[in-house]
Amino acid sequence: MSAKGYAMDGDATEPDSEDVRTDVCVVGAGPAGITLARELGTRGVHVCVLESGGLEVEPDVQAQSRGESDGYPIERLDRCRVRGFGGTLLHPNIMAGGWAARPLDPIDFEVREGLRDVGWPFPREHLDSYYTRAEEACGIAPFDEAAKLWIAKTSKLGQSLVESELEPAVFQYRTPDHLQMWNLLCASPNVRVLLHTRAVEVVTDSSGGHIERIVGVRGSRERVVVRPLQVVFAAGGIENARLLLTANHGRGLGNEHDLVGRYFAERFALHAGHVVLSDVVSIQELASFHRSSSASEEIGGGLRIPDTVQRDLGLLNCSFYLVPRPKAVTSDAVRSLSTLGKARHRRPAIGALGRHLRNVLASPPALADIALGRIMSRPRVLLLRADGEQAPNPESRVRLGSRRDDLGMPVPRVTWRSSDDDLASVKASAQVLNHTLRARGLGFVEWTADLDTTLVEGSHHHLGTTRMHADPARGVVDPVGKVHSVDNLYIAGSSVFPTYGASNPTLTIVALSIRLADHLREILGRI
Repeated sequence: MSAKGYAMDGDATEPDSEDVRTDVCVVGAGPAGITLARELGTRGVHVCVLESGGLEVEPDVQAQSRGESDGYPIERLDRCRVRGFGGTLLHPNIMAGGWAARPLDPIDFEVREGLRDVGWPFPREHLDSYYTRAEEACGIAPFDEAAKLWIAKTSKLGQSLVESELEPAVFQYRTPDHLQMWNLLCASPNVRVLLHTRAVEVVTDSSGGHIERIVGVRGSRERVVVRPLQVVFAAGGIENARLLLTANHGRGLGNEHDLVGRYFAERFALHAGHVVLSDVVSIQELASFHRSSSASEEIGGGLRIPDTVQRDLGLLNCSFYLVPRPKAVTSDAVRSLSTLGKARHRRPAIGALGRHLRNVLASPPALADIALGRIMSRPRVLLLRADGEQAPNPESRVRLGSRRDDLGMPVPRVTWRSSDDDLASVKASAQVLNHTLRARGLGFVEWTADLDTTLVEGSHHHLGTTRMHADPARGVVDPVGKVHSVDNLYIAGSSVFPTYGASNPTLTIVALSIRLADHLREILGRI
């Protein structure tokens, strides 16, 4: 192991071509990279973290995330991911409202009949102890306690629903405190973080099976050469794939079976419709499921279809959120206006723009309400928002684009492909919810999503591009997270997810990173 500790480096101030020897080099300081540095550093392992951004979101740094996209429209790549200490948790939306924590469900880990390429190489129970450690590290309550708190705050009607045919989907919300984590790592003699430092070369020995050095370029174009015993890519679902594809002087790593970058997925969201309530129930009674708009509200939830029903019907995982909104959001004009507003930041261009424009122009009263700010005073409804998983799709992928960035590296090209079956599964899940509401005399689901024109939004959760599988022919990394064909390279983050679930991935990312830190500490001890 290395002989001395490190001081923190915030900016490029050291001589050209500095040479750093360390136990572990981590590329990326998002939730995965920060967790690894904390877990390893507190246990005597020397870690050097390379992070392309700084402590805040910086426009010139964000420009480094530009790329190309085709397939289904996805938000511009420099808007849906953030470079900086904290990763995409630095996104303004998350800083304002907090990040949502929830474990994956047991069914997410299962091989399911009729669904191709799904399942993890271990059951959910394998992660339970790591989830417990992740909850503690993230400062959130154990999830069995959180579920009880959420049930207690819902209405009696809501309690009766989730205690019978449906299940609660409970989330805890935390506002990131990156400065606290920065100070914690600063206090460690074993951790060094190089901000504004991009990994531009990953060089192996002659066999191609062992990484010898990582070359970084710092803000003022100075170079730093890191010579680690072990390497972890923790740069996000898109960047992890790009690092592998450009590694080893462009020959790539871990791609012997053309799997690097494939199975790219988003946890998607869509306005599926709204709930028409019967006379015996009020909006407030079912709106109690939803988290209030206050950032101080630390718990919220929705409804999900139980695992047993998903298995019986062959459904993908999906959660529904009953969100109080002005009644105007149910009109074609307002929905189309919202779609047109979001289209500005999506590439390639969304389809049916003409139809959306005609919907808007055909409803002058709705336009007047919007222009005069009257929309919020109208009668309210329960909008039905669906957050669903997509089935693994090898044709949905990240490749190298035709353009190059300011350092001459190919930008990523993202081809996001979902399928009609993915959205059909969401609709079938909504029918289960609809049946439950009708059977209890509470109302029904008015499904308004049109597969041709409804905008399916990604949640900035980039998954699956370095998927985990015990068989090298079916996955890039093994069940621990090591790249099959490289003896000292690991991948951390949601890019290793082989199946995606309907939960935000951050808590699982932290749990897997704690698990990987334990493994690295063990093998470094053997060395």
